Amino acid sequence: MTANAACVTCGNPLTEAVAGRRYCSNACRQRAYRERSSARDDSPHDTALPAPLDTFVGRREELAALARLGADRLVSLVGPAGAGKTRLAVQHVSKRADQTWWAALAPASDAVQAIYHAVGAHPLPNRSVRDAVIAEIEQHRRPLLVLDNCEHLLLDVGDVVAELLAGCPRLRVLVTSREPLRLAGEQVFAVGELELPPADADLAEALRHDAVVLFRDRAVSVDRSFEVDASNVADVVAVCRSLDGMPLAIELAARRITVLSPADVLARLGDRLALLTGGPRAADDRHRTLRAAIGWSYDLLSEEEQAASRRLAVLGVPFDLGVASAVCGVPDALELLTGLEQKSLLVAERVGGHTTFRQLESVRLYCHERAIAHGDVSLVADRVVEWVCSVVEPEISSFFPSPPVVLRLDRNVGLLELAVARTADTGDWSRHALTIVATAWTSTPRGPRGAPTELLHQALTRPMPQAYRSVLSVLAAMHHRVRGGWHVTRRFAEESLAIERADACRPGTTARALEVLASAEAHTGDPAVAWQLFDEAAVLLRDSDDQLARAILLNSYGWTLLQHGFADRAAPLVREALTLTRLIGLPHMLNPVLHSAGAIALARKSFPEAVDLFRESLEVGSEHPMDQFYDLEGLALGLVGVGSDDERALSLLTSASVVRTRYAFRAEPYWQDLLDDARAVCRDRITAARLRAAESTGERMSLAQAISYALTAQPLAESDDVISARERHVATLVAEGLTNRQIGQRLGISPHTVARHVTHARSKLGLRSRAQLAVWAGRHTS
Repeated sequence: MTANAACVTCGNPLTEAVAGRRYCSNACRQRAYRERSSARDDSPHDTALPAPLDTFVGRREELAALARLGADRLVSLVGPAGAGKTRLAVQHVSKRADQTWWAALAPASDAVQAIYHAVGAHPLPNRSVRDAVIAEIEQHRRPLLVLDNCEHLLLDVGDVVAELLAGCPRLRVLVTSREPLRLAGEQVFAVGELELPPADADLAEALRHDAVVLFRDRAVSVDRSFEVDASNVADVVAVCRSLDGMPLAIELAARRITVLSPADVLARLGDRLALLTGGPRAADDRHRTLRAAIGWSYDLLSEEEQAASRRLAVLGVPFDLGVASAVCGVPDALELLTGLEQKSLLVAERVGGHTTFRQLESVRLYCHERAIAHGDVSLVADRVVEWVCSVVEPEISSFFPSPPVVLRLDRNVGLLELAVARTADTGDWSRHALTIVATAWTSTPRGPRGAPTELLHQALTRPMPQAYRSVLSVLAAMHHRVRGGWHVTRRFAEESLAIERADACRPGTTARALEVLASAEAHTGDPAVAWQLFDEAAVLLRDSDDQLARAILLNSYGWTLLQHGFADRAAPLVREALTLTRLIGLPHMLNPVLHSAGAIALARKSFPEAVDLFRESLEVGSEHPMDQFYDLEGLALGLVGVGSDDERALSLLTSASVVRTRYAFRAEPYWQDLLDDARAVCRDRITAARLRAAESTGERMSLAQAISYALTAQPLAESDDVISARERHVATLVAEGLTNRQIGQRLGISPHTVARHVTHARSKLGLRSRAQLAVWAGRHTS
């Protein structure tokens, strides 16, 4: 027994007889109870567990994960504005049978006093407020303290929580905040967006996702006649996806259903900060409008963090650390990005070992407003231009930009449009040329590599250094080469070569001009001159350490020889190119070389080998699917040669033809003859009905779907009796491209019934998507 042990009520020393107790008598115990009750009644803060009036939607996985954290003493629910942290915390603790205290800290300015009132503590003679809190907590066997909305009192909350956990061994603390407390032992539980359906989800699939269910629930709460059906599901899904699956934003959008349709809401989301207002009157002020919710977080940032948020918002696309550092004007933006990510104002995404960052679109729009007000837009545009030029300029004299540079630009391709526009607006034509070069070096999964024709031609009319003009000219030549414009290709390649011969100091770009001119000469002039130009380019690269450049040149040489009937001369060149490319260790660069190797195998009638090579090319080239229409054609030619799957081959030929038509990619005469012959063989060997179905399937498939279809190891389910006659009929109409509503009108059934048939058919056939069902139906139409 310590010498200073005293009754917590009257302060009298405790005798040995009552050692281990807190009160000297029952009278003092009862007095303490009355004081605690009085303190609770007089508390200026609402300490009761909130009792929401609306339904709780989704978050099943999160609730299960929180339940598994029962042994952890400090758990922080961390997420951006409007993610539903408070609502999740209420749902989590509502079934708890032990003592729970709820401290709503949003209106508080003193964390200790708020906790003091929340737990119903009472003053102790000669003891601090924290001691009184500890004394109250210690009376309970398994106490839980919930601290809601701590971000504005982070340091104070962290200090008092650390002391309470140290002084109360049985205490557990649950925190909601937009950033963690950063205490030892803290379990940070990220609360992000609700589960989102894919953009093309049908009704049944959409209603299996929490974001859509929340929209429907909140819309019905203000308009009982509303329902998500086949006519509006695409708009509802688009609204939820545009709002990043954030619960507050979805709820505010759903409340507009009384006067706007889902399509109207979607159309107005460009001004969502004005649209998404009018939350429940009982809600906290910060949750009445989306602007107020985001503004609360923004106002808590330091000046440096606010500036970074504004400037990054101007980008409008994901970005990496290097871009962020340039835009924010600091040598290394790591600490800034880390701070913003921890404050839930940035989302970090890791793909393939590379980290990029993005702002939720609602946050970005808010910060972009601030950027306009602070005059940051032009500053950011200039810094983006500087970054793009710093990446491109060192590579300007290379035969081919180094793969790390291309990858870096590909990952930030969304910035190039801003850089192109800024240099054009300011008339900075030299740097404008560099931004066009960057555009020509990049590709996206949705479009082909290269700058648009008009952009290239316009840039070449502007004044610029000759070295830049040479590079742009050869890029223009390459642009027209893939489109079959051989005379234009020759003109631009000759212009580039003339500049290079005049300067005579850039072997890389000289070799590139020679290579492109050689391929044009082979198609428009004398093939013998073409071989001389290829040989001259090879001499220039002979002493170079650039193995990739040599591989590209050898592959182009071999492919051109093959087109003129010299398969035997082409084979060793392509074989060396393939060896070099494999040694370099860049799988995505294998794509054109494997194509040439596959074409040589076709010329030698080695069809199984050709099939294997084109399959490998499709697999390794997945990072840039727009480059793969050639491989679809090559695989189709191999399949026709083997005679194993003519319908699949015809679908692939048709799908690749759609891509060629869309982007004006004209096949070389040699290759076009092979394609025409293969189609003729398919038409001879396939029945008329199956022929139409195969072509229809190819026309409807996206390029990504066609690649997936091409790589399917086994044909899809062949049995006719796996699905019912009605499900089969519905699948056939899906293959025709009809929506559920259109199918329902044709069959005289509801869209809901159609959706059920589609789901059942996919389930029975083991298919993952509506597109795969369309492919199956196309193959089984008789």
